[in-house]
Amino acid sequence: MAQTYPNRPIKLYLGQAAGGAVDTVARALAERLSSPLGQPVIVEPRPGAGGMLAAEAVARAAPDGYTIGLLDAGALAVNPVLQKKVSYNVAKDFAHIGLVAKIPLVLIANPQLAASNLPELTTYLRQNPGKVTYASSGMGGPLHMAMEAYKQRAGVGAVHIPYKGGAPGLADVVAGHVPLMFVDTNLGSQYAKSGKVKALAVATLERNPQLPDVPTFNESGLKGFDFAPWVGLVAPAGLPRDVAAKLEQALRQVSASPEMAAKVQSLGFIPLKSDGAQFSDFAGKEVAYYRHLIHEQKIQVDE
Repeated sequence: MAQTYPNRPIKLYLGQAAGGAVDTVARALAERLSSPLGQPVIVEPRPGAGGMLAAEAVARAAPDGYTIGLLDAGALAVNPVLQKKVSYNVAKDFAHIGLVAKIPLVLIANPQLAASNLPELTTYLRQNPGKVTYASSGMGGPLHMAMEAYKQRAGVGAVHIPYKGGAPGLADVVAGHVPLMFVDTNLGSQYAKSGKVKALAVATLERNPQLPDVPTFNESGLKGFDFAPWVGLVAPAGLPRDVAAKLEQALRQVSASPEMAAKVQSLGFIPLKSDGAQFSDFAGKEVAYYRHLIHEQKIQVDE
């Protein structure tokens, strides 16, 4: 089959809406995959349900290599644990092709909050249990999970205020209605440099070049804290081995391209490289991590 594959366009499902940063990455990836594969790769956004609609579309497709998906941690690791009704099995319904990028986050605060760094925030939250709120882009989303991971590690409490998207939540942090929020560093750096918010700590192990003066959680006392949403390329389970190998080879070639790396970095993302086996192992560990986090933090979605 690999001798004739592919002989028609390939559809790439995406769990995010058109126009966003992940969509831009998907389109850059699709454009560059077209060259080694010799066929157009067409991005089809299928936003909604925390990425589960796109994941369902991939899981239900024929395992012939003509349907792939750029799916995130929400679709492949969080929602299968958090949501009660998921129509796909993350361990059985996908063939993993490779990781593509991770999205570094920064914890920001309204300038009026009586904490200017992470240790001060941790102390403040311990002194004011249940009195401080934080915004997120929605229940179970990466910004929600990041804050819960911090709360778990630091042993602090804060009340979740979920919004329908990150933009309205960020607007309320700037306005002072909600004091805290995680955002991606690309966006957070813009607001921090303009003085609209305070950047307290970045959630990667190394400092972020967009916020070089902002310490990491690791530097701020939470050793080893490393939280970044990710996106990776998958296909339906049952993909013929030679077709999977061809997709992996194409992704490996694109990932090695300086132009692709520059595009990913220009959006504030961090390029990743892996083969299918490494991605599969990583995804399994992520499911276990989120299962533990969700159980420990007693996170539940409304019926």
